[in-house]
Amino acid sequence: MDTSAQTILVIDDDMGVQAFVTKTLRNEGYQVLAAADMQEALHLSDACPTAIHLILTDIILPTSNGMALAQLLLARRPKTPVLYMSGAGSDAIHALQFEGAPIGEFIQKPFSPTQLATKVQAMLPERIAAPGSAPDADLSPEAAALRHNSDAMYRLESAVRCAQCGESISTLQAVRLLRTHVNFTSTLPRRGRVLVCPRCATIVSAELTSF
Repeated sequence: MDTSAQTILVIDDDMGVQAFVTKTLRNEGYQVLAAADMQEALHLSDACPTAIHLILTDIILPTSNGMALAQLLLARRPKTPVLYMSGAGSDAIHALQFEGAPIGEFIQKPFSPTQLATKVQAMLPERIAAPGSAPDADLSPEAAALRHNSDAMYRLESAVRCAQCGESISTLQAVRLLRTHVNFTSTLPRRGRVLVCPRCATIVSAELTSF
């Protein structure tokens, strides 16, 4: 397991929803543990040797409910944020308010990959660095230089995966371009269609028309 990525425990007994959520989160660069019920979720939590950074659970489960499950998981892993999901709308929100239910955020089904990614990113804004590593230890020299020269950060509407290193790119860093280093400014498109991978500095194609 890649301990430099944040881990999300997903619980939903609908295999279609579970697969959709798992694929969306993995495309965003998260590690995902997927379970269909309370027993499987508790087993995965107990067996996971690293931190679990978010619990994402359906409210209605085959043998229990998401609030009771979250309570058991938080007893094992205190202070882990919880994101509840349900198609029940306002009824589900009222159910979350029963006495003793762990406080958490809510996302209503159905949701798009972008809606889910945005919600999760808001709850987990920072990527986790590998233990004992410097902030730029896993970056190429070129990528580290780009990071240090950054002027601003923009979030992409949809993540793009680097074909060279597999990094999921969900943000864009604006950098200062020095004329002594760049001699092709006249050929750059008016709206960017390429970006640089923040990990390996490879040029990655993308439609960046919304920042």
